[in-house]
Amino acid sequence: SSLKIVGAIMAYSLGMDRQDEEQLDLLLHLMRERRSVRSLRPDPVPTEVLERLLEAARWAPSAGNRQAFRLLVVTSRPVLEQMGLAVRRAAERVAAAARQDRAESVRSYLDNFCHFAGAPAVVAPIYRASADLLGPSAEAGRGQGAVSRAVVDSLSSVSAAVMNLLLAAHAANLGACWMTGPLIAAGELGRILNVPAGWDLAALVPIGYTDEAPAAPRRRPPESMARWIDEPAEEP
Repeated sequence: SSLKIVGAIMAYSLGMDRQDEEQLDLLLHLMRERRSVRSLRPDPVPTEVLERLLEAARWAPSAGNRQAFRLLVVTSRPVLEQMGLAVRRAAERVAAAARQDRAESVRSYLDNFCHFAGAPAVVAPIYRASADLLGPSAEAGRGQGAVSRAVVDSLSSVSAAVMNLLLAAHAANLGACWMTGPLIAAGELGRILNVPAGWDLAALVPIGYTDEAPAAPRRRPPESMARWIDEPAEEP
């Protein structure tokens, strides 16, 4: 078609061959079609499929290649039920502390934090903020109140792993959702999952087969998200 011809010409002008173009198109397709899926069937996901998702996460980039994250894979129904109960109790405490005129809407919002417990598998990524090899002097230019370099490094690394995991899940025709809401019960979840001292939960990612096909969410136009800096800044 004429569109394919135009695409091939554009790829050639960018120094891409046909294989490069096809690989990029496939990757962009996966990214555009991936959805956060919260309604999952209870059917178990085969271990070998989960292992392939973990392999995708393993190849994510990490700060200094320290790979300061781990992935806890929960498939035990009793453990998932304990986790769900812990989050529901924490949600009730938060709802009870809300203003009376907002209590119902807050409780409805918090209900979304508990959906993960019905999934056949939940991946709990954890991270460790390693000591900064550059020392306190590296923090001098970051400004008061800035998050430490060590925490930024670790959270960036585990987030890259989670994104790889989500894309691999979508490619395997699985639904998944990146959830940080359940961390209102992070302490109790850490106890249930036996998270080692010095490590913190980054999220919960329920994974499973789904009949749900969520519509594409609205995305900001590129020009509102990117700012090109192609000239030196003017002197003040």
